[in-house]
Amino acid sequence: MTLIDTQTELPPQDRRDTARQERHSLRRLAGEITDNARLQACGATPTGPTVEIWREGGGAHFRGLETCGSIWQCPVCSNKISNRRADEVQELADAHEKAGGAVYMATFTLRHHAFNKCRSLRDTVAQAWQKMQAGAPWARLKNRYGIAHTVRALEVTHGRNGWHPHIHVLLLTSRALDDTEAEMLRLDLFERWETRIRKLGGSSEIGAFDLRRASTGAEAAAYVAKWGAGHEIAKGAQKEAAGRSVWNLLKAAEHSDDAARLFREYAKAFFRARHLTYSKGSREAYDLRYPATDAELAIDGKSEGETIDKSTGEVLCAESGRVALLDFGTWRRICIKGLTGALLDAAAEGGSEGVTRFLNLHDCHSYYDAREHPAPNYAPPPAPRRRAFDPHGSFNHWQDVADFEEA
Repeated sequence: MTLIDTQTELPPQDRRDTARQERHSLRRLAGEITDNARLQACGATPTGPTVEIWREGGGAHFRGLETCGSIWQCPVCSNKISNRRADEVQELADAHEKAGGAVYMATFTLRHHAFNKCRSLRDTVAQAWQKMQAGAPWARLKNRYGIAHTVRALEVTHGRNGWHPHIHVLLLTSRALDDTEAEMLRLDLFERWETRIRKLGGSSEIGAFDLRRASTGAEAAAYVAKWGAGHEIAKGAQKEAAGRSVWNLLKAAEHSDDAARLFREYAKAFFRARHLTYSKGSREAYDLRYPATDAELAIDGKSEGETIDKSTGEVLCAESGRVALLDFGTWRRICIKGLTGALLDAAAEGGSEGVTRFLNLHDCHSYYDAREHPAPNYAPPPAPRRRAFDPHGSFNHWQDVADFEEA
């Protein structure tokens, strides 16, 4: 059965809104599947008595909520981290090319089968890359081709032959290589990689090994930092032959117990794994800020349309401000109805008025803020009642407290 990617038929803004709502929905599902308390609290549990909605640079986000900062298990945090991490990598690639260097992109993989466990394959590729960079042969290879720095990213998909962990690497060379040198580098890299994989009990093939030059810093950044991007969810149906992303696996878990089992296996295998690493001294060589942690990037998640000051990391926005303040009761009703993503879309589009219209439309105001924002179905609670003695001769019946006190 062929699946059709209907997202591509939507206008750009509608695609962004749909992707955001889907990420928020999948985050809740991931928390249920993995039984991860921190993931379940992410974007749902307030850190104080109120939750704020801020509209900045054409986008909107919440403040005052727990954040898990997991690039592997949380589609919302993963999207934030990936977008900000791509800016970091592009910053490095652009600085390197400005200094006269070139950036090459390489993919390292290994043969895998349906019976291989996700954790075992992940450990194999991670150890092979670590051992590949050790010793005098690697130092000689770097000197021969002028490799000054590297950036490594770990990824995984799942397809017909099971789990497929692989490594994307940026090789920052001191100069551009001619075609002959580039081919020699490709062969030397594969030979060293295949040797390390074989010593760890695996195998690889040169047909699956790719090396090419990045045309721009943006292309290089997308190559290693694209993990968790929203479009991965939308395009998953078209990527079945090459393997499903873990986010498409999570989406399939909505109606498939087998997909849920696979996502749990993946979540356990990649727990606390490093997604992206820089070689020592790579950013310092160009006086760039030390890379932020995943948790920091998730909390300060970049909204669409924001501009980042490269020297300070400050968010510069054309329009900025708090558009709504929600009490706990209102926020709880929003979460129960699964409307967090849709609420952000309303805030981004209409500001405070858009939030008010949205809350009124979906009856999300709590009793606590009903005086300021009356909900359509709001009705005051009945007068308090208690079991009391009736001095007129009727015993143990329900009577209004006010009536009893008057008597």
